Amino acid sequence: MAGRRREATINKESEIREAIDSAKTIAVVGCSPNPARPSHSIALYLQESGYRVIPVNPGHRELIGEKCYPSIEAIPADVRIDIVDVFRRSSEVGPIADQAIRRGVGFFFM
Repeated sequence: MAGRRREATINKESEIREAIDSAKTIAVVGCSPNPARPSHSIALYLQESGYRVIPVNPGHRELIGEKCYPSIEAIPADVRIDIVDVFRRSSEVGPIADQAIRRGVGFFFM
């Protein structure tokens, strides 16, 4: 149907692969300045793999050499976000998912 949004199947490998292969910009919510934390090492790995990584952490102005934003909503509207990768407690994920939906982000990882 025209105008109907396509829903991804949770954990469907082919859709995950397609999202990763076509993505250019990934917002990492909960990105940490601590190199021992997975959110930090994964953000660096994504950068080294050629993705633009936008760190999201309200406690920092810059992380991994990039401007850091306090929320997904604070990222300028003209910046396209292809994937949101979340490193937060499950109790905090709902509002983050809502922000991603409002931004029109196509894929959401936790």
